[in-house]
Amino acid sequence: MEWKNIQLEDREKLNEFLQGRFQTGDLTFTNLFIWRRGKNLKYRITDDILYIKGSEEQSKFFYIPLPRHGDFRKIQKEISELIKSNATIRAVPEGVRILLENYFSFQEERDRFDYLYDIEKLVELKGRKFHNKKNQVNRFEKIYNFSYEKIHSKNIKELMEFEEKWCQDRECSIYKGLDKESLGIKEIFENYDALQLKGGILRVGGEIAAFSIGEQITPNTCLIHIEKGDIKYQGIYQEMNRIFLKEEFSHLEYVNREEDLGIEGIKKSKVSYNPVMLLKKYIISGEKHLKIEK
Repeated sequence: MEWKNIQLEDREKLNEFLQGRFQTGDLTFTNLFIWRRGKNLKYRITDDILYIKGSEEQSKFFYIPLPRHGDFRKIQKEISELIKSNATIRAVPEGVRILLENYFSFQEERDRFDYLYDIEKLVELKGRKFHNKKNQVNRFEKIYNFSYEKIHSKNIKELMEFEEKWCQDRECSIYKGLDKESLGIKEIFENYDALQLKGGILRVGGEIAAFSIGEQITPNTCLIHIEKGDIKYQGIYQEMNRIFLKEEFSHLEYVNREEDLGIEGIKKSKVSYNPVMLLKKYIISGEKHLKIEK
């Protein structure tokens, strides 16, 4: 079967393999859709198994093949064939690694570990560990005349203008990562209702100062896809994070705020919010010489 581009109309079909399966963020339809161009993602479905491949900076990779039903031990042969073709299989979640550790060798992708947080703690910001964050939120709420509103069709155009200015100020076109992210954000804005996401805007004096977009990915976990703010407002990110979770996801237990990509500043920021867990991801680095189940 030939490889296909990921299109919006594929959402329902692909979600039969993806929806509610992992706390990690890579294997969600929204992430695949918004990064389909930046990572050159394509898919095919063969024998009830979803295969996804892509490339970044001339490096080709696969995500772990996803069987529609049953566990991953049933597709050892398919994984083995990918390895024998010198394919890199990356972003393998911890649960899958445990199932396959007797058959394959794994290497941690530390820069791609996702950060998982307790939503209630990020909303309330109680205790010594959150003292600094709470101070920044209090300062923001004292200084600025702010308001919160949900993202909807009537404010998307204004949001796109805010994102465009944000990118111009940071010269996104020069930096590949920011340029690809900007392309993904455009995909979200252009298909916002169809992707069934939740989004919030923080305004100061009536003007957009920050926005955040996410979705529920498991029965107890949400994923933040995008968060952008104007740092001229002190505490803008701390307030955006807190109020968005409070308004949209307070019924859930955890929030996944994705990876740090090995960037020290991002890592420092994510650690400062006191994650309850790092969701490990792995590369399958080889095959153990055991009999593959048929």
